[in-house]
Amino acid sequence: MNDQLKTVGMVSAMFGIMSGNDKETKVKHQKRFFETVNGISFPDDWDSLPLEEKERRLDEVQKLALEKEKE
Repeated sequence: MNDQLKTVGMVSAMFGIMSGNDKETKVKHQKRFFETVNGISFPDDWDSLPLEEKERRLDEVQKLALEKEKE
């Protein structure tokens, strides 16, 4: 697993906890975190997606980033 992705996943998870119920801020910053990882890109229509869909997608990336390595 990419160490950068894992690190960003941990930072994103901590920020998610700190942001409490402010989903808009959480999604905005988590996207910025994941944009720093080489190979991760967001669709052109990202800004038009509902907040819940953005959150769902970011949660999936975060889950992948934090999975225990199986190798």
